Amino acid sequence: MITPRRINQGTTSRPEPLTGGAGLYDHSARDAVSPTGVRFAGIGALILTVGVAAWLVSANPAFENGKAGGTPNQLAPVAQAAVLEPGSPAAEGAQIIATKPCVGCHTIPGIPGATGQVGPNLAGVAGRTKIAAGAVTINSPDDLKKWILNPAALKPGTAMPNVGLTDDEATKIVAFLETLK
Repeated sequence: MITPRRINQGTTSRPEPLTGGAGLYDHSARDAVSPTGVRFAGIGALILTVGVAAWLVSANPAFENGKAGGTPNQLAPVAQAAVLEPGSPAAEGAQIIATKPCVGCHTIPGIPGATGQVGPNLAGVAGRTKIAAGAVTINSPDDLKKWILNPAALKPGTAMPNVGLTDDEATKIVAFLETLK
């Protein structure tokens, strides 16, 4: 049988109860901070964290006006889709783009269901001189077509995939995108 060990403290000795196994003693009475003090410190830290988070949210102008910040090349103006003449290359491009994975990543005016938030909004894309976070210069519709056909060739490591468009499909999609100035 294990008996409590006696510890000499000056002239008086007192029994120290065993807790948690052989050789372990309860030293909580000698802790520098009481359990109540630790609870108050934890609650204080939680209140401070919530306060700092609230301040960060209130200091961010994007929460105030509901818009993200960025440069004109990164943000597209709010635009309505152009009226497309049926049978035109632009109208055919709109039909093609609606069937491709583009709609899952991009918001594209005039394309039902194209409300993706992963890639940039394509409103006004034909009026931009730079795309892909400034990595790709657009001087003509052919530059945009090269990007659509093989994004990784123009910007290695881009998240935009090569979706396997034919040259004709890319030409028609660019004709549609050119209406989004």
